Amino acid sequence: MITGALITGGLGAAVPAAAATAPNTLDTSTFACTNGVCEVGPGNVGTPFAAGLNVKIGNYTPPVERYYGGYFRMVIIGGSLPPGLQLSLPSSEWTVTGTPTQAGTYSFTVQFTPTQNDPFGGGPGTQQLTITIGTGGSDRLTAIATSYNRHQNRLYVYGYDVNTSALYSVYKTSTGSLVIAAQPNNSTWHDGILALAAYVNDPCGTLNSCSITLKDSLGSSVTLTLPPAPY
Repeated sequence: MITGALITGGLGAAVPAAAATAPNTLDTSTFACTNGVCEVGPGNVGTPFAAGLNVKIGNYTPPVERYYGGYFRMVIIGGSLPPGLQLSLPSSEWTVTGTPTQAGTYSFTVQFTPTQNDPFGGGPGTQQLTITIGTGGSDRLTAIATSYNRHQNRLYVYGYDVNTSALYSVYKTSTGSLVIAAQPNNSTWHDGILALAAYVNDPCGTLNSCSITLKDSLGSSVTLTLPPAPY
């Protein structure tokens, strides 16, 4: 394959080739992936589950920008979801939701196809996925970011957890002291993205940074750095 230019007529001039078309892909940034197969979850029997499946635009700047639900049709073309879960478009994003009823590892393949003219030319695509459902506390809690607003004394902690009825606590890692004890009605989920917020008086000491640990009631924890609060 010749890239960058198309050679014509042997001695003819080089003609610039059209820009390469980047394919549309499933956004797997919050999943654990190995050899192209991504784990969505895991979840647990009897624990409400929610995970978003979003398509990332192939030719778009910035590349993290995503097309949402109405631009793509998404179907399962192979395998099956765990019993109790379903793929649907409840609002603006395709989502796997429900309460799992049977343990096991379930493999499936989703196909996403543009529902209207695709202005970026990325076209349809597929992605292999798995969801493992446990009977106890299996979980994959991922911390995304944290920040502190010193004017409002408000601490924000963001994470990814598809087990949407888990309870959460945030500790100052160095002392083990509790910073937040979050009940479900103090947190919100958006397709597996967890957002915790609470009024906290200077969790790290004035203008200092510190490490905090986010834990959930299923036994998972993750530690991240809370940066100094700006003026």
